[in-house]
Amino acid sequence: MERYDLVVIGAGISGLSLAYCAARKGMSTLVLEKNGAVGGAFHSHRIPDDGGDFWLELGAHTCYNSYRNLIALIEGCGMTGRLTRREKVPFRVLRNATVQSIPSQLNYLELLVSVPKIFVTKKAGLSVSDYYKRIVGKQNFERVFAHAFNSVLSQNTTDFPADMLFKKRQRRKDILKSFTLEGGLQSICATVAGMPGLQTVTGVAIEQVQASGNDFQIVTEDGNAYAARAAALATPAPVAADLLKGLLPDVAARLSGIELRAVESIGVVVEKEKPSLDPLAGLIATDEAFFSVVSRDTVPHPRYRGFTFHFQPGRLDREAKLARIAGVLGVTHGEIAQVAEKENAIPALRVGHEETVRAVDSMIAGKGLLLTGNYFAGVAIEDCVSRSFAEFQRLEAQH
Repeated sequence: MERYDLVVIGAGISGLSLAYCAARKGMSTLVLEKNGAVGGAFHSHRIPDDGGDFWLELGAHTCYNSYRNLIALIEGCGMTGRLTRREKVPFRVLRNATVQSIPSQLNYLELLVSVPKIFVTKKAGLSVSDYYKRIVGKQNFERVFAHAFNSVLSQNTTDFPADMLFKKRQRRKDILKSFTLEGGLQSICATVAGMPGLQTVTGVAIEQVQASGNDFQIVTEDGNAYAARAAALATPAPVAADLLKGLLPDVAARLSGIELRAVESIGVVVEKEKPSLDPLAGLIATDEAFFSVVSRDTVPHPRYRGFTFHFQPGRLDREAKLARIAGVLGVTHGEIAQVAEKENAIPALRVGHEETVRAVDSMIAGKGLLLTGNYFAGVAIEDCVSRSFAEFQRLEAQH
């Protein structure tokens, strides 16, 4: 049986940022991923017959210069020269099948009365609904801001913890304020996966994680097993719960209570002159079967435009989705040059979630089991990387 210093289950940005830390420290590291490619929610679709020059994000799509840990990873991988500026184009609101500006939807009198409350209202312990209704007004929240927040997370965010949605972070002024990378964000994961000292295996489903003396034993569904001094689970919370139910049932019970929300994403590529929409960053949907549309107009291309529609699960079948996409873009079905599909899952966190995190962290303290993902400090890219960096520091302190 092969033995490693660390085995990481899950090759999204959470798992790979943890593996990055281990490989940089000279630890023998194995990453196991059930899907056929690394990246998870970092999924950059490339047009096969265009040399990969045009890409379209089907998951996460934007990084900021406040993402200091992610930037440190990018720098450590020698990828700083691949940072690409996102052009300033506006977000719009799609209401009653009509594209409208965000300012045109606001009640400014209500906003003027409510905004000063931001200085005395704390986010801690409040849901998105409770907090933002106070500082933008009930009408503005229900008409505009609720839909905008739903667009960010591709789920109903009414009960989501307000302090986990947006965070104030220190910025790196030497880095582009808003950026992506040449070839898309998935290139970060691909680069980390290819690091010296780090072995990545895709298409491997895990059956269980067991204790074996002082080691962990990771058993795959095809009957293989790997031994590791430390094991890291970088999977959605319910998946981690299932893998740990025999090893740490108390941890599994806590994790199983974290719900997931599916997002059915369809990306389309069209010739640049075909859509009727002016250049935009995206559309906030208010009365549609999708939460949002994210556009590739932020990184202009001489030939193509790309749009990713994040649909609510189970609302429309594939043909109905494509028909609605064509209608929004003002194109015919035949004018859609490429279609790509991806389903992601996002945790539906609730007020009081920090107590679950504290309990889980207490249960795994002093153990060689590491847990990371987008269900600890928040769902932003930086939250995932920061959690992984912190978990590796905990591992180092134990050894």
